[in-house]
Amino acid sequence: MIVLTEKEVRALTGKTYHKAQARALDSMGIFYRLRPDGSLAVLRVHVENPAPPDRLPPEPVLQP
Repeated sequence: MIVLTEKEVRALTGKTYHKAQARALDSMGIFYRLRPDGSLAVLRVHVENPAPPDRLPPEPVLQP
């Protein structure tokens, strides 16, 4: 698994703050995960081959 570095995420999104990076990635259709420290984990394969919006994994549904 190859993950983008923080510097690469900043270069890709043009943003410094994690929330702004997440919004930019969302608008580009690039899948990512939030790490416990708030930073973003972006797999290189998702940048090279972004999934169309209808192919993104569904959001988890929390059970009461």
